[in-house]
Amino acid sequence: MASLTTHPAHLSQHSRLPHQLEAFPVLIVPGLRNSDEHHWQSLWQAQLPHSKRIALDNWDTPDLDKWKAGIRAELAALDKPAVIIAHSFGTLASASIAAEFPHKIAALFLVAPADPDKFQISHRLPQDPLKVPTKIIASSNDPWLTETKAAIWALQWGADFLRLRNVGHINSDSGLGLWPQGIEELRGLLRKTLRTQHKPLFADKKNRAA
Repeated sequence: MASLTTHPAHLSQHSRLPHQLEAFPVLIVPGLRNSDEHHWQSLWQAQLPHSKRIALDNWDTPDLDKWKAGIRAELAALDKPAVIIAHSFGTLASASIAAEFPHKIAALFLVAPADPDKFQISHRLPQDPLKVPTKIIASSNDPWLTETKAAIWALQWGADFLRLRNVGHINSDSGLGLWPQGIEELRGLLRKTLRTQHKPLFADKKNRAA
């Protein structure tokens, strides 16, 4: 990763990862074949020295159980809930983990989900709204999942949904670089996450006052 190191002082405000991420562990969950050095996930990770990427022996075979095991292994080493930043097949495993261990997840940022029907795993994915703040970003011409299906999964998982126009699979081939729009969307998700975390505290104080 040394070649990817960026210097935040030299970046514009819109190209810097949100400062709110400092409050959370960050877990990067790529899709098939991992994310190369030009992928926005890798460029973001270079800005986040405290972040971790899941480790897999084989990135070329879409194995939901192995992706989930990779996520669980990283979460087990953390002492507080993490923000998961996932792409493609990694979003499917991340949503599954969030359904099983919501207390381990602070928020989900799911970009360009792969079509679970292509891997015959739709029945293994969450069928109800997730209990953590979730954002799904899809593209109108993504070859891995139609925008209609992406919207349906977002509705099923209770996720905020954004459809981008003609950016393919939102990967290195899309030529997004640091992807400032994605950074802004992540910033919005984190603001929502922090508000959600504080709501129970405020409600409890109100009840005690009454």
